[in-house]
Amino acid sequence: MNEVIGTILEAEARAEEIVRAAQEEAKNILAEGERAAEQVSAEANGSRLFSREQTLAAAQQSADARYRAILAEGERAAEGFRAACAQKVPAAAQDVLQKVFGA
Repeated sequence: MNEVIGTILEAEARAEEIVRAAQEEAKNILAEGERAAEQVSAEANGSRLFSREQTLAAAQQSADARYRAILAEGERAAEGFRAACAQKVPAAAQDVLQKVFGA
């Protein structure tokens, strides 16, 4: 019974870690895009502001798309863990009731 509860808790923790990692990776991607945009902007001579805004917008779009993809992957994995553990919850609950109330 403790194994089932432990498995559920572990799966939930792993799912949360996947989502956190996806969010962190998206932040890193956005930061890389902003750095690249800054570099391109510094190299541009006459149209520096225009180029920077376009590059930042493109980097933002790219980072947002990658963030959504990573987050969706993490959410799918989390849902898979939840679904796998959901089947074990009734048995775990019954074990707890039996141990607590002896029924």
